[in-house]
Amino acid sequence: MSNENPPKIELANPEPLQDIFVDQDGNEFSVARLVDAAKSYPVFNAPLACINLNQKAFDEYNIIEIAFHIKKVLDADLGMPIIFNWSGSLADGRHRVIKAIVEGKSTIKAVRIGHYMAPCKEGS
Repeated sequence: MSNENPPKIELANPEPLQDIFVDQDGNEFSVARLVDAAKSYPVFNAPLACINLNQKAFDEYNIIEIAFHIKKVLDADLGMPIIFNWSGSLADGRHRVIKAIVEGKSTIKAVRIGHYMAPCKEGS
């Protein structure tokens, strides 16, 4: 094998309909259902300083898994609002929040779901 043309590392395509939001109680919610529910609520500009940035964004990942998330941050669409759930927790949009911080933004488009949704799977 020649060192002139090493193989390119390919990243898997994200599957947004498979994303799951896990709340502080361990309950699991389909992000696709949250996105659908969020469509009936108004979009507003949320100050990034008001978002809990201490919550864990990603578990302990290896290098290729971190690269996958970095690519998702780079590709994130800041025109699409992040979603807060009924209790104010960030339910969808971690990659967009990270991109907004890196780009020096002070606000981000957001929606807050105003009603409780039953989880797909209850925590223990």
